Amino acid sequence: MKKTLFILMMVALVATSVFAQATAEAPKFPTKQINIVVGASAGGTSDVVTRFLAKDVETQLGVPVVVTNKPGGSCSVAFEYMAAQKPDGYNMMYMPVESAMVKPLGLTNLEPSSIRYIGLAMYLPATVTVNKNAPWNTFEELIKYAKANPGKVTVGNSGTGSIWHFAAAGIEQATGVKFNHVPFDGGAAAATAVMGGHIDVATVAPGEVLTGVQGGNLKVLAIVDNNRSVLYPNVPSFKELGYDVKILGWGAFGVPANTPDDIVKTLESAFAKAIQSQGFKDLCTKYGLTQGYLNAADAQAFAEAQAAWYQNEIPKFNLK
Repeated sequence: MKKTLFILMMVALVATSVFAQATAEAPKFPTKQINIVVGASAGGTSDVVTRFLAKDVETQLGVPVVVTNKPGGSCSVAFEYMAAQKPDGYNMMYMPVESAMVKPLGLTNLEPSSIRYIGLAMYLPATVTVNKNAPWNTFEELIKYAKANPGKVTVGNSGTGSIWHFAAAGIEQATGVKFNHVPFDGGAAAATAVMGGHIDVATVAPGEVLTGVQGGNLKVLAIVDNNRSVLYPNVPSFKELGYDVKILGWGAFGVPANTPDDIVKTLESAFAKAIQSQGFKDLCTKYGLTQGYLNAADAQAFAEAQAAWYQNEIPKFNLK
């Protein structure tokens, strides 16, 4: 009996020791490189925001945070890639407003409920921007010409079905004109095309045309929002011009579905600090963005509500 009791005590002791050792040796996330995919080309707002925040998160977590661009399909290419990755926190995506639009556009079966959001970072309006040598110096002049020449004005956007395509379509609906839409792999590429004289107009973010405006190669005719942009205080908003059009882009971050709660919490905390930092606030001011943090739960609810809204609105426009 004593021998049996001794053996049982030894087994229990060894089991306890092994459990304690396993617990002590369990690696704490993260232990290796984190990858963030961006569904737009380099140089655009999505890319700039992601790279800035990645550096901050990298410092906080002590592991490399690498950004890769996978443009195409209004973010659907990157969306499908990220959603198929292992849900271990090491693969993330910059989730633009297009992540709430791509399913009703028929570009993918994925939607915001297909993944887990980490947090929302900012909002941004569209600009109506033309080449410095364009014959239009006001939005009204552009619309007058477009009405007289249906389908002649070429308008670049950040991809078929993208938010900036949606913005141009909204302008068409509000003003009664017809544009010739030209898709690009991101807003920066569309802005470059306007500077080169390849297209007439770009409906892209304020920061994506900033270099061209500062260099005297572009001019902004209007801001598609209720308020003026801090970057272009002398440019009228759509509300001032009498149009009820407010098409806003936004940017968030997400991970594959089924990513464990503790990993989501770690990423949420790191991104919360980065997004609410003074450095990111300064970046938003520089690029005409509105800093607007939402935590993981609120960002998820917001994105899913946006998806429901676009599911209803997109059929009203010819975006496919």
